[in-house]
Amino acid sequence: MDKPKRDNLDYKYGIYAYIGRKYSTNSRYWTNTQIKEWCDKNDVYYESTDKREDLIERIKQAGYK
Repeated sequence: MDKPKRDNLDYKYGIYAYIGRKYSTNSRYWTNTQIKEWCDKNDVYYESTDKREDLIERIKQAGYK
């Protein structure tokens, strides 16, 4: 039996679900500070001058889907 594809679930429920949202007052929107805290927790390298797009690219380079 084939295993279900999980690639799209990571984008729907994983880190990208939080960082991909547009700004709103909803608590599910992550600020750059929260993304950097997540990177610290998961040992993803970033620089203090990174913008949101840079942070997303670094997370992808680290192997997170």
